Amino acid sequence: MSPDETEGRHLIVDTDTLGINDDALALYYLFALGRVPRLITTVFGNASAATSQAHARTLAAEHGLDIDVVRGCEKPLWWSEPAREHVRAAVAALPAATYVAALSTDNEHFWGASTSANPHPRDGLAPRELAKTLQTSEACDILAIGPLTNIARAIQLLDDHTTLQRHRLWISGGSIRSGNVTGDAEFNAYADPEALHTCLGATWGSLVMVPLEALAAPRLVPAAVTRIRATDTPLGAALDRLERESPRGTSTDREPIWDVVAAALMAEWDLPRTQAPGTISVSTDLPHRGRIHFEQGQGAHQLVTEIDPDLLVRRFEAAVSRPRTSP
Repeated sequence: MSPDETEGRHLIVDTDTLGINDDALALYYLFALGRVPRLITTVFGNASAATSQAHARTLAAEHGLDIDVVRGCEKPLWWSEPAREHVRAAVAALPAATYVAALSTDNEHFWGASTSANPHPRDGLAPRELAKTLQTSEACDILAIGPLTNIARAIQLLDDHTTLQRHRLWISGGSIRSGNVTGDAEFNAYADPEALHTCLGATWGSLVMVPLEALAAPRLVPAAVTRIRATDTPLGAALDRLERESPRGTSTDREPIWDVVAAALMAEWDLPRTQAPGTISVSTDLPHRGRIHFEQGQGAHQLVTEIDPDLLVRRFEAAVSRPRTSP
């Protein structure tokens, strides 16, 4: 991809951002690059879509940016009672240390039936706004860094699916060898495999999946965090605040920056990567919920198989460490 192929394309980010997680780091990075989204939509995942909307709005405001941030889906695409209870039982059987976030089995707003005494948040308007943008924009890059429910519902709202041929979808998530929720599945794919299935079956101009194996490779070492904290930048201030509120102490853990990887590969055309063409599919049956299968060869999809993690981390640090300029 060359600069000419990126110029003039609108950016949409669909996210389940929360605090200073990897979604937030991806947004800090894109803002620092000047690749400002035309639209941010939020979806359940790390938290509720409503909570993610509030965090995304705060992050944009910290950068002095006026971005439409629209709340989206609070539940997966297919969420009838039998399916819901079967998935809930499967989640309950996972090891206690498994990260399930909004899917936690004690989250009644997510799993239980909505009643007058316990009303659940309704889905927001993100699918409608996404569909409208896809219909009216000449060319979009859509960066999906949460479950793909909003995007799948937007596809369902389109009268003319050939519209999607003008747009490119970048998917952060899925796993080829081993997952981080089950042995088969990465979190975003597990949270809503039916939505991912819908997106994989659509006729995009291009579709690139950046799987867990690539996302997990780059790590931010403590020394890099310290250097960024010392900068007069939005992320520097946020990391400094986090350290004061929740000190790292003597920990030498390296921080994963998963969604930054997908954002960087989309935004920085010259970052080295190897992509294999083929067909990506996802399992929606419960025993293998969210498992990805990739058949290499002639196909409409691209799977990122290799990146330069050290260079990507250096690019990230350089971008978020630059002094802020007026938006």
